[in-house]
Amino acid sequence: MSYSPQKPYNDLPLLPPKACLETNAVLKNLEDYIHADDETDPLIKLAAIHYQFEAIHPFADGNGRTGRIVNILYLVSQGLLELPVLYLSSYIIKRKNDYYKLLRLVTEKAEWEPWTLFMLDAIESTAVSTRSRIVAIRELMAQTLERAKNELPSRVYSKELIEILFHQPYSKVQFLVEAGIAERKTAADYLKELEKIGVLKS
Repeated sequence: MSYSPQKPYNDLPLLPPKACLETNAVLKNLEDYIHADDETDPLIKLAAIHYQFEAIHPFADGNGRTGRIVNILYLVSQGLLELPVLYLSSYIIKRKNDYYKLLRLVTEKAEWEPWTLFMLDAIESTAVSTRSRIVAIRELMAQTLERAKNELPSRVYSKELIEILFHQPYSKVQFLVEAGIAERKTAADYLKELEKIGVLKS
């Protein structure tokens, strides 16, 4: 699947409803559509949901970010993601001009197909890059576990210690204490040992 970039188009494509009651009404309509049990493919439906949220434009700022959060939560609710790890913002921000132009084409000419293909390409591209990143993190974790096991003093090494570094890449004594790995003084010693073997940098 591919999408051919369009010429830059910087105009904002949509305007928010003028009245609060109108905004609430169309948001309720969108909510009903999101939860409707129909036969539309969830990925196609996501494109429609995202467009509609952007068209409603309920907030003075942050509508794009909020809309992308809605995207991910919808994919989770449909069982297409176990965790909200698909970062569509990166793809969309890099193609912001195309994004806004295609939104406007739906608004002005009801041209849904280019918009839908853009969103499908965003999902596919982001899924591929996210999978690659997850594989790389798992490989790094395995390598770090092996290195720590071989180079750390036996009193320091534990699988739990290394795993917490990947949960909290910015590490400090408090994190180890809260995880029940060690008391403060011992936790500080563990971090120093990890720094000695090059796993951490201060």
